[in-house]
Amino acid sequence: MRDWLCSHYYVLCVALIMTGFVGFILYLARRVRLKDMIMITVLSAIIAISRGVFFWLPQFKPVSALVLVAGSCFGSVPGMLIGMLSGFLSNFMFSQGPWTPFQMLSWGLIGVVGGWCRSMNGKILPMIIGFVVTVFVYGPILNMASLLLTTPEPTLEGFLMMEASGFFFDVVHGISTVVFVFFVWKPMRKKLVRMQGKYGICKRKKR
Repeated sequence: MRDWLCSHYYVLCVALIMTGFVGFILYLARRVRLKDMIMITVLSAIIAISRGVFFWLPQFKPVSALVLVAGSCFGSVPGMLIGMLSGFLSNFMFSQGPWTPFQMLSWGLIGVVGGWCRSMNGKILPMIIGFVVTVFVYGPILNMASLLLTTPEPTLEGFLMMEASGFFFDVVHGISTVVFVFFVWKPMRKKLVRMQGKYGICKRKKR
């Protein structure tokens, strides 16, 4: 199994990308309107740019927080698309590579979790959720990617070593998510919800 994972690393990357495409197609199957896709694309580009703005602070990025907020306004499926597209677009600044699909998957999952926060108005619980998903979802997925990139025979012990060596950076990333959620949760949600109400963006159609 381990040999197969190593020799088929790029197959796994393609599989992750195809998973995103399946989610995209399922979303389109709900008769997505053009203005929905425009909002998702524009918001993803803004989030990608925000990652570049903080390039001088390693691991201290607003992407996870912004994807979480976007998912809380538009729902899990749009949040997933925003997270995955943000990761893909931002890597045109930070360089594409075999790690890109794993980042897309991680931020896509954060967008899904954001969809579960739609009814939360306060900041405290979203800040806690943001920290947890950043440290215990995004971090392990990227650490697994690093393990696959650096060793021909990935093992549980190797993964635990990657987790230990990257834990500090994951915590810094988690703290940055808490900080950005604290500052953007209410103002960003207010504007996005207002746009959603005014233009009907990413609203589920009544059957």
